[in-house]
Amino acid sequence: MNYKRLTALSAALLFASTANAEWKYGVGTGLGLASYDGDVTIDGTAKLDVEYDQDDFEGGFGGAAFATDGTWVFNLSGSTIEYESKDTIKGATSGRTKNNFERTFAEFTVGYVAYREDAITLTPYLGLNYTSHDWEIKGSDLNTDFDDSWVDAVFGLKFDYKINDEWTWNNSAEYTAGDSEGCFGVKTGASWKFAENWVAGAYVSLESDEFEGKHDGQDFDYDTDVTTFGLTIAYVW
Repeated sequence: MNYKRLTALSAALLFASTANAEWKYGVGTGLGLASYDGDVTIDGTAKLDVEYDQDDFEGGFGGAAFATDGTWVFNLSGSTIEYESKDTIKGATSGRTKNNFERTFAEFTVGYVAYREDAITLTPYLGLNYTSHDWEIKGSDLNTDFDDSWVDAVFGLKFDYKINDEWTWNNSAEYTAGDSEGCFGVKTGASWKFAENWVAGAYVSLESDEFEGKHDGQDFDYDTDVTTFGLTIAYVW
């Protein structure tokens, strides 16, 4: 499988827990395989299937950065991704369509290490994220495009288990709400400090998104589940 068939450059960064109060920083990026499964309802009458995988991937980029003193953890991440596919629309309008979907995402969170005992670290975090969707739908009975954006508050919890000096088991769960109808995600993976300043990671994440929007008088409801398998690489100093 070549680079063009990888469906997403992940916006998530896995890093090993720090063991002292000195400030540490990191920047990184990664590769991911994402699968979208859901639908978009337009004006309450036409329903468009949302089924994207690596075959529909057109391009994307993502990255992340963090700073921590061992107690406070600041994270910033962002990504953009584009899919193009042929799907089915049903309802008042029906038939096959050709769709182009672009998603832009950014998130900033602040975490506090509330519990650290032996190998276990618990870090609740709060923040904000921004999501933007841009759709182009072309078919025999329907030609439309719409875009919208949402800003949500983020509530999350991170659980890390340090297996040894090189390996850490990373887990997180978060809920976001505000402009959206509510989104929920969980993630699990492992990070490996393979050199003094380098950390690699692998993860799987499950995400459920619900958005409502309006563009040029058209209402649309977006409801989809996203499964992602990813690899990350970070430089830490």
